[in-house]
Amino acid sequence: MATSREPNGHQIRSERSTRLLLKAAGDLVIEGGYQVMTLATIGERAGYSRSLATARFGSKGKLLEALVDEIVEHWSVQIETVQPEHDSLTGLALLRAFIARIRDAYVSDAWSLAVMYALSFEALRPVPDLRPRMVDFHRDVQSQLASILQKGMEDGSIDPNLDPEQQAAGIVAQLRGVGYLWMLDPEGIDPVSVLTAYMEQCTQYLSKSPVPEGL
Repeated sequence: MATSREPNGHQIRSERSTRLLLKAAGDLVIEGGYQVMTLATIGERAGYSRSLATARFGSKGKLLEALVDEIVEHWSVQIETVQPEHDSLTGLALLRAFIARIRDAYVSDAWSLAVMYALSFEALRPVPDLRPRMVDFHRDVQSQLASILQKGMEDGSIDPNLDPEQQAAGIVAQLRGVGYLWMLDPEGIDPVSVLTAYMEQCTQYLSKSPVPEGL
């Protein structure tokens, strides 16, 4: 007789508490950074005992590692799913879809976006092992953008005389700049309208033909 693979009550509660602990850790990183985050405050913020985070993760460093894993995996999936969903699109249209995915996240996925930016800023500080993880993440994003641009050069939708690596680096820098201003002064910038305008400017610059109606 086959055994059930459905999670039992303990597993469900454990998974829920882990999600809440990681959510609390992300909140604290956004609010004050890694240095002021403690396992005790994470447990309390999540609505549990001060000791649960220690029991679950063992150390502050291990909890941060789990948070980074979740955020990097989340955004890697978000970015990677753009291309399979739009295989029939030109490289230029695919680039617009890529930028639109990031733009729309400011409304639909603001928390994980804020955590990703907060971790990126924290990577400039002496936080163990965080810098190489975020460097790798951003290099992957840049590499995927360069591949999209190269596709556009090959299908004729993007100027073939441009350097895809250089243009990809510029796009990543623009996206991160908008994120920085949003984190610094959320009342002073509307990232959705800024990124919509940037998407039009970027695609007009990259294209040798008029930008089609679209996103």
